[in-house]
Amino acid sequence: MLDSLSVRDLYVPIDEYPHIDADAPVSEAFAILDRALEARTRYRSMLVRDKDGLLQGYLTMRDLIRAVADFPHSKKPGYKYYHPFDGVPEDFTALSLIWQEGFTLKIREEIGIPVRRVMTPVEDVLSLDDPFGKCVYLMLERNVRMLPVVEKDTRVLGVVRLVDLFQHIAGAIRDQ
Repeated sequence: MLDSLSVRDLYVPIDEYPHIDADAPVSEAFAILDRALEARTRYRSMLVRDKDGLLQGYLTMRDLIRAVADFPHSKKPGYKYYHPFDGVPEDFTALSLIWQEGFTLKIREEIGIPVRRVMTPVEDVLSLDDPFGKCVYLMLERNVRMLPVVEKDTRVLGVVRLVDLFQHIAGAIRDQ
C-alpha cells in the first residue's frame, strides 16, 4: 500500500498551507501562523515565496521567535547549544534575566524586518511523482517536519508534512 503512494497522494496544496511573501514583515508572519493555530490547522511553519510564487525558504515558529527575541547566544560565533543533561552553563541564568529586561521593546524593534532575513533556506524539495519512501527518507535524514513540493521551475505547489506520513504508516500498521 505505502509503496504505491506518491507525493501527489500526500501533499497539502499551497492554497491550504500558510505562505508569505519574502518581503513581508515578521509581524505579518506571526499573524498568519497565529490564525492557522486558531483555525485548528495546527501548522507550525509556512513557506516563503517571492512575488512570482517561487520558493525562497520556510519559516518555523522557532525562526519567528528567534527573530524578535534576538537572544545573545543565538548569534554568538562558536556558541554550542548545551544539552539538558549537561546542566545549565553558569552564565546562562544571569544572561537570561538581563535579556528579559526590554523584551517587549525588542519585539517592537524587530517586527518590521522582512521574513527573508530570518527564514530557513530550503535544502530539499519534492516533485509530485516522488515516491512515499523518498519523503520518509528525506525527512528523517534532514530532520525536518515538512518538505515543499515544487514544479520544475521551483513554483511551489504545496508541502508534504511529517504528520501525514506518520498517519499513512500508522494506517498501514493498523491494517496488517
